[in-house]
Amino acid sequence: MKLFDLHCDTAMALYAAMVPLKSNNRHISLEKAACFDKYVQLTAFFTSPRTSDEDGWNQFWRARRRLLDECDRNGVTTISSAAELEAFDKSDAKTAFIITIEDVRMLAGHLERVEQLYEGGVRVVTPLWGGPTIIGGSHDTDMGLTPFGRAAVEEMLNVGITPDISHASFRSTDEILDLCEKHGKSPIATHMNSYTQCEHTRNLTDERFERLVKLGGIAGVSLCPPHLKTGKGCTSDDAVRHFVQYNSMHPGNVAFGCDLDGTDLPEDMHDIRDLVPLTGKLAALGMNTDDITYGNACRFMMKVLK
Repeated sequence: MKLFDLHCDTAMALYAAMVPLKSNNRHISLEKAACFDKYVQLTAFFTSPRTSDEDGWNQFWRARRRLLDECDRNGVTTISSAAELEAFDKSDAKTAFIITIEDVRMLAGHLERVEQLYEGGVRVVTPLWGGPTIIGGSHDTDMGLTPFGRAAVEEMLNVGITPDISHASFRSTDEILDLCEKHGKSPIATHMNSYTQCEHTRNLTDERFERLVKLGGIAGVSLCPPHLKTGKGCTSDDAVRHFVQYNSMHPGNVAFGCDLDGTDLPEDMHDIRDLVPLTGKLAALGMNTDDITYGNACRFMMKVLK
């Protein structure tokens, strides 16, 4: 089985706890991921709400340096272009990371920082996370993008960074999709479940999923229990419902976006190895699991990377 996952918080988890990538007690380690024949991970650097915008900027560069050192130490490929992804896909190499950012308020009003992030290998950005920020309104608000937020998203599209609508309010989501349409670029929902299956503000309505797909985008299913099911007793079967919802609408536009190391997991799951039996449940329902676990995400990233 090959895995191409659209979102995790492992990079920041490793930085915060100063534990190694090879072996640790987190959801993801190289030892745990050894069960996959090939593994590509979009790994996010998260700006904690306890961190100021400016401190978040400085922390990102420190945490990035640590991740790159861990990758060098363990022979993990880092990917920042379509050519690099294609070469990895055809090679015998097993593991690769693509750098992303979650909550880009770290721009702190400096539009030139968008290009600096691109030069630093960032290829996907989740502009918002929680509350109102310099970028705009997150899912727990009814705000849209600020003027700076709109300018920042446009600059991302100009330099080659793909904007992620996860965590955005409905208004911010619509505005990000508008900007992608204006520039002829494809957006992504790296870890965003179906609102039809669970009416949470973090989730994606069918109408917005349709628009995402029309623009060439893709949605990753998260394993965060409150986004899978209302109430207690969440299991992997609840994740299956969200895969079924997306797959029944557009089977070529659904992937894994598990949010490992960024959330608690369903009761019957513990770490990345539990994606194998989850995939078995999808296969038993007749889904094309080669596409869901790897192919769809790989083709999308091949398209949006320069």
